Amino acid sequence: MQIVVAGQGYVGLPPAVRATEVGHRVVGYDVDTHRVQQLAAGQSYARDVDSS
Repeated sequence: MQIVVAGQGYVGLPPAVRATEVGHRVVGYDVDTHRVQQLAAGQSYARDVDSS
C-alpha cells in the first residue's frame, strides 16, 4: 500500500515512519524546505523519531 502524509512535523512524521516500519511505501510532503533538507540528510528534529 502507498500512503501520503501531508506535513512531516511533530504530528505527521511519527506515523509516516511507523507506516514504513510495517512495510508500506510512504511519500511525505512538507512545504518547509529546511525540514525537508534535514529529513533527506537523515536528521530527525522530532523527539518521537530517532535519526537512526
